[in-house]
Order: sequence, then C-alpha cells, then structure tokens
Amino acid sequence: MVSLGNSVVDEVLFQGVEDWVGLTTIVALVESEKESWWNQPGEPASRDIKDAALSVVKFLLSSGLMKAGELSTSNADQYDFLDWPGGTQKILEHISDEWVELTSLDRFEPCWLRSTDAGLEAGRAIDS
Repeated sequence: MVSLGNSVVDEVLFQGVEDWVGLTTIVALVESEKESWWNQPGEPASRDIKDAALSVVKFLLSSGLMKAGELSTSNADQYDFLDWPGGTQKILEHISDEWVELTSLDRFEPCWLRSTDAGLEAGRAIDS
C-alpha cells in the first residue's frame, strides 16, 4: 500500500516544494526504486511500472497532497497551472487511457502534479 514514508511518494512531495512534478518523473522514480516494491523474480513489466506509478498518483491526489493538471497554453498566462477537472478516479482513468502519450518525451511534459498547501507542508517536513 502506498502511503507517506514510501520513497517515491516522499521524493515527489520533496520535489513538489520547489516546482511542479511531471508524470515522467514519477515513472522514473518508480523504475529506480523497483527493488523496494517489486518482490517477483525478474524485471517488472511495463504494466507493473504503470500500475505502481498510478498507485502513487492516486495516493497523492486522494490524500489532497497534490493536484494533477497541465501548463496553460494561453499567451496571457503561459506559466500558470491548470487543474484537470473531475475527481481522483476520473483523472486516474484519463492518465491510464492516455498513458503512452502522457509519458512520451517526444514533446514537453503533458501531465504535471502540483502540491497543495497540505502537500507543501508534507514536503517541507520531509526536508527537515
């Protein structure tokens, strides 16, 4: 079960204090920490990495620690963060359905997570 204290969750919250965190960062963290959660012989399949990354995102969103969204493409506010509408389940379904595109580095990161006030507090506690 994913929770605070999980190395990937803690690293995402820590990074979220300074900046938004891309979905590809979460995937990379899951891959780099696979020994801590993968207890099967051999390497995890890409589906296992996707499931683990989605579990991390689900925890962060459902706990109110982060919001999922994207950067605005408006010329007036090109650096603003646009929260994706819908609840956690709808957002997770969107991420799952669009997984290949959202984790593709062919273009700039299309899925970001930003810390809420609770996420900032948790991230600062990890730093101290």
